[in-house]
Amino acid sequence: MPYHNLLNKQIRKYLPQQYIEDEGLQLFLNSINNSFNNFEKAINLADHAFNVSENEYQHVTADLRQQNEIKQTSISQLKQAIKSLDPEADLNISDTDSDDDLIHIIAFLQERIAKAKELETELILSKDIAVKAAMAKSQFLSVMSHEIRTPMNAVIGFTHLLLHQDPKPEQMEFLNLLKFSAENLLVLINDILDFNKIEAGKIEFESVDFSVKELISNIRLALLQKANEKNISIKLMLDHDLPNAVIGDPVRLGQILTNLISNAVKFTMAGKVTVTASLAGQQDGTSSIDFEVSDTGIGIPAEKLEYIFESFSQASSDTTRKYGGSGLGLTITKRLLQLQGSDIYVDSTPGKGSTFYFTLTFKDSDKVISSQAASDEFYKLKSLKGTKLLIAEDNQINITLAKQFMAQWDVECDIAENGKIALMLVQTNNYDMVLMDLQMPEMDGYQTTTAIRELPDDKYRKLPIIALTASAMLDIQDRAFTVGMDDYLSKPFNPNDLHKKIAHYSLKKESV
Repeated sequence: MPYHNLLNKQIRKYLPQQYIEDEGLQLFLNSINNSFNNFEKAINLADHAFNVSENEYQHVTADLRQQNEIKQTSISQLKQAIKSLDPEADLNISDTDSDDDLIHIIAFLQERIAKAKELETELILSKDIAVKAAMAKSQFLSVMSHEIRTPMNAVIGFTHLLLHQDPKPEQMEFLNLLKFSAENLLVLINDILDFNKIEAGKIEFESVDFSVKELISNIRLALLQKANEKNISIKLMLDHDLPNAVIGDPVRLGQILTNLISNAVKFTMAGKVTVTASLAGQQDGTSSIDFEVSDTGIGIPAEKLEYIFESFSQASSDTTRKYGGSGLGLTITKRLLQLQGSDIYVDSTPGKGSTFYFTLTFKDSDKVISSQAASDEFYKLKSLKGTKLLIAEDNQINITLAKQFMAQWDVECDIAENGKIALMLVQTNNYDMVLMDLQMPEMDGYQTTTAIRELPDDKYRKLPIIALTASAMLDIQDRAFTVGMDDYLSKPFNPNDLHKKIAHYSLKKESV
C-alpha cells in the first residue's frame, strides 16, 4: 500500500532503505500513513462543509436583504396610500420605514376597519329606513290617488254626459270649464304618480304597432281647443318619408309630446306652436325619427336652461302661480327619453320662444294602419248595440255613470255590487265581456277573476275581463294580467277610451 505523499517524503529523507524493510517499522509507518489519510479526509470534509455553509449563508443573506427591501417599500407605499386617502391621519411614524412603523400602520388600519364596519352597519340601517320610507310614500300616493280618482271619475264622466245632452249655451261654457279643470287636476295627479313610478324603476315600455303621424295628429286635435281659446295655431310638419307604422310605445311617446305641446301652448301668448317629425335615417329594420316642438312664447333665460328638467322646478318663482303646473312634466319627459336611450335638448331666447327636440329609434312595422281621428263625436254616435256586458262595481255613483254611458251606446249591462254576485251572474248569463273593479267587498276583482278562470267550461277562460280601478299601486297592472285579466283601464277614464275597449273586445269576439 503506497504511503501518503507527505509521509513518503519524510521516509526517503530520513530513513535508510534497510530500515524501511523492517517488519516492525513497517507496521509503525502503516499506522502513521493511516492517520495521514484520515486527517486529509477530515480536512476535505471540513472544507466541503464550510463551502456549502458559506453558499447557503450568502443565499439566505441575499434573500433576507431582498425581503427587508420589499418590507420597507411596502411600509413606504402604505404610508403614501394612507396619506393620500387621509392627509390629516396621525400615524405616529418616522421617516425610516422601520418595523415600529409597520406596527403603527397595522394598528391604524385595524382602527379604520372597525370604523368602516360601524359605517357599513349605519348605511344598512339608513337603507332600510329609506326603503320603508319609499314604500310608505308609494302606499300613501296609492291611497290618496284612489280616494281622489274615485270622485273624479264621476266628475269627468258626468261632465262628458252633460256636454252630449245639448246643454244651453251658458251651461256649455261652464261644463267646458268644469271638464278642463277636472282634466288639469288629473294631469297633475298622473304627473306625480308617473314620477313616483320612474323613481321606483317600475316603468315598462310596450312594443305595439302604431302610426307616428296618426299619434301626432290626434294629440294636436286633443290640444287644439286650448290653443284656440288663446288664438294660437298648432302647425304640424310631418315628413312624407315617415314610415306608415312603427313598433314602440305610443302611450309614452304620446305622453312626451303632449307634455311638450301643452307646455308650448301654455307659455305662448300669441303666435303659433309648430310640431315637426322627420325621418333621420333607417338602418337594419329600424327608423330614427327627429321630433321637434317649437313655440313663439315667453322663452327661457339662458341661466335657467339647466334647471328646467329638475323635479318641481320651473324657470322662475312666479311661473307656477301664473301658468300652473306641477313642475314635473319636463322631468318626466327627460326620464322617459333616457330610459329609451335618448335625451331631450332645448334652444330658447327670452321673449321669442323655445324649441325642444329629441330623437327616438323604432323598429319598422309591416302593418298598415288606417287613419281615424280622435273625437268625441265619433264615439258619441257609434252604437254598440248587440253587446251585453257585466259591470262589477260597488260604488253607486260609478254604477249610475256607467249605466248612462251604456244606455248612450246601446249596450245591455248587468250590475254586480261585489265579487260573489259577479261570479254567480257570469255563470247564469252570456256576457260579451266583464268590466271588473278591483276593490270590492266579499271578493275583490283579483279573486273573482281567478274564480272565473277556474270554472270548468272553456268559454270562461276566453271571456274578456277588463280591469277598472282608481288604484295607483305600481304593480297593479302586472297583477291584473297575472290573474288572467285581458286589459286595464284607470279611473277616471275618458269615455272614448272605455268605448274603444268595449268596441275592440266586441269585434274580437265576433271574429272568433
